[in-house]
Amino acid sequence: MVTLEKLKGIGPKTVPKLTKLKINTPFDLIYHFPRDYLDFTHTTTIQNAPIEENISLTLKISDFKNIFTPTKKNLQIASAFDSTGQIRLVWLNQPFLSKIIKVGKQISVAGQITFYKNKKTIFFPKIGDTKLKKIFPIYPQTKGLSSNQLNNLITKNLATIIPQIKDPLPVSIQQKYKLISTSTSLQKIHQPQNTTDIALSQHRLSVDELLSIHLNSLILKDKWLTQISKHSLKTDKTINDKLKTLISSLPYKLTTDQQKVWCQVKSDLTSGKITNRLIQGDVGSGKTIIALLACYLAHLNSKLSILIAPTQILAHQHYQNFKTLLPKVPIKLITSSTKPTKILKTNQIIIATHAVFYRQQKLKHKVSLVIIDEQHKFGVDQRSALLSSPNPPHSLTMTATPIPRSIKLTLLGNLDVSSIHTMPTTRLKPTTFLVPPSKQTSCYQWLYQELKINHSQAFVVCPFIDDSDKNDQVVSAQTEFIRLTNLFPDLSIGLLHGQTKDKDKIINQFIDQKINILVSTPIIEVGIDIPNANYMIVNSADRFGLSQLHQLRGRIGRGDKPSFCCFFTSTQNPKTLKRLEFIKNSYDCFKIAKFDLENRGPGTIFSTLQHGFPQLKLANLSNTQQNKLVRLIAKNIISDYPKFINQITKTSSNFLPAQN
Repeated sequence: MVTLEKLKGIGPKTVPKLTKLKINTPFDLIYHFPRDYLDFTHTTTIQNAPIEENISLTLKISDFKNIFTPTKKNLQIASAFDSTGQIRLVWLNQPFLSKIIKVGKQISVAGQITFYKNKKTIFFPKIGDTKLKKIFPIYPQTKGLSSNQLNNLITKNLATIIPQIKDPLPVSIQQKYKLISTSTSLQKIHQPQNTTDIALSQHRLSVDELLSIHLNSLILKDKWLTQISKHSLKTDKTINDKLKTLISSLPYKLTTDQQKVWCQVKSDLTSGKITNRLIQGDVGSGKTIIALLACYLAHLNSKLSILIAPTQILAHQHYQNFKTLLPKVPIKLITSSTKPTKILKTNQIIIATHAVFYRQQKLKHKVSLVIIDEQHKFGVDQRSALLSSPNPPHSLTMTATPIPRSIKLTLLGNLDVSSIHTMPTTRLKPTTFLVPPSKQTSCYQWLYQELKINHSQAFVVCPFIDDSDKNDQVVSAQTEFIRLTNLFPDLSIGLLHGQTKDKDKIINQFIDQKINILVSTPIIEVGIDIPNANYMIVNSADRFGLSQLHQLRGRIGRGDKPSFCCFFTSTQNPKTLKRLEFIKNSYDCFKIAKFDLENRGPGTIFSTLQHGFPQLKLANLSNTQQNKLVRLIAKNIISDYPKFINQITKTSSNFLPAQN
C-alpha cells in the first residue's frame, strides 16, 4: 500500500494538515467520513424551514454588499427572498462572491437558519445553481484544509484505496443480516446518489464499528463469569454485627433502594466470583455510602480497598467523610499533591485520584476492591491499570449519568447494574427558572439581594474559560468574573476552572464562606458539596446537555434552606427551548437522560461515557435495535466463525478493517 504522500493531490504541505485531522494513512483518509450532507435534491421554503437544521432553499437575490467591519473583517451580506419570506445570507472573507451573486439572480443555498438580531440568517451558506441537484458531503475540516478540498482528495483516491480494503465479515453473515459490503459502503458514503445510499452505508459501517466492541464485551464477560476470585471476602456473625452497628450509627436511615443495592454488592463480594458491578443513581441519592460499606467490609476481612475520585476536590471530600464515619479505620489519601507512601497496611482504605495509577505501580497486585466514582471521567487505560492483573480485584463503578440499555449491551456489557431511584427525604429540590436576555440583569440584582438577606452563596457557571471568536454570544468564565467583580464590589467573587493553579484553596475559601459568588466552568459538575450554596446561574444553558445541567443543579440544595437555579439562554430554537422547559420541571435523572437521548441524540449523554473507549465515527450507541443486531452477529461469529474474531477485534483501536 502506498504512503499518504503518494496519493493524488497530496503534497508535502498537505500532509501536516491531514495529520491534524488524524489522517496518517490512505485508510485514514477513506475512513474520514462526512459529518453531514447538503442535499440540493430537495428544497423547502423560508417559512417552512426548521431552525438550526441543514436545509436547502431556492432564493432570489434582492441586495448584495461587500463591507469591512471596524475589526477589519471582510463580510459579504446578501438579502434574498422566496414566495414565503425574506432571509439574510452572510459570508466571511469571500469577496469573489460579488462576481457570482447578482441582484435578481436565482440561486440555491444550503445551510442552517439562525436568528441574528431578530432576523432569519444563514451564516456561510453553500451556494449552487438551481439546476444542480446533488448531495454534497460535508467533512470535518481544519485550518488550511476545507471540506471541499477534502472532498476532492477523497474523490481522486477512492478507486485506488477501496480495492485494498478487506471486508471483516464473512459473505454468509453479510447475506444473512442483509448488509451491503464494506467496499460498497465506502463508495456510497462519500458519493451518495440519494438518501438511501447514505442510510445503507452508514448502517453497514456502524455495524463494523460496534462489532469489535460487542465481541470484546462478550469475551470479557465470559472470562469474568468463569474466573474464581483470589480476593473473595467473607461474612460471619462478628462481621455482620459490625456492619449493622455502622449502618445504625449513620446520621440518616438508608433508603429502600440503598438497602437493596447494598445487599446486591455484599452478595457479589462474598460470592467467590469476581465482582464487576455498576451503581447508577441521581446526584445526592447516596451512592457513596454503598462505597463506604463495601470498603468497610474489605477492611473487616483485612483486605486493601481503593476509592478513586475524578478530582482532588472530590477525593478530599470523600476522605473527610470516611474519616468521620470510620474514625478507627486506617484511611489514606493519595493525590498528585500528597507525598508517596511506601508502606500500606493490608486492611487500609485508600481514597485517591487517578494519580494512584502512576504513583503506586505495585498496588494492583495487593488491592482487593477498586471503586471508581463517576466512572465516565476515567479512560479505559486508567481503569485497566488496576483491573488487568492476573488476579483482578473486585470492581464497583458509580455514576450519576443513567446508562441506557444500549450502553449496557456495548461499552458496559460485562457489568451487572444496580440503580438507586429513591432520594433521601431530607433532600430539597431546587426551584428552576429559564431566564431570557431581557431579564438577566434584574436576575443578578435579585441574586445580590438574596445573598445579602440570607447570608448564602452562589455558583455562576460558564461553558468556557475564555471568550471565543466563534461564540460571541457565549459568556466566558474570565469575562463574567471581571464583570461581576465590578458589578458587586462589596461581594467576594471567586474564579475556578481547569487551569486554576490552586483549586483546593479556592474551594476551601468557598467552604469557609470567604467567597460569596464562585464563577466556574463545568469543573464543579462533580465533587462540590457546599451546604450554604443555595443559588446557581448557568450562562448559555442551551450549550449543555440536560444530564449535565442536572448534575450542575445538583451542586445546590444540599443544606436545609430553599435553593434556586437560573438557566440563562438567548436561544430561539423551539427544540432547544422544549429541552430547557423539560428540565425546568423535571428532577429525575433517569427521565432526564431518556428525554435528552430521544430529543438531542446520544452525543451529549455518551460523549463522556465513551471517554477512553475507541471513538465511534458513525455508530449511534442509543440505537437499541442496531445494537441488538450487532450482538446477534457477534454471537454468530463466536460460535460459527471464531477465526474472524482476531481480525475484527484488532480493528477496535481505530475501526479500520484489516488490509488485504
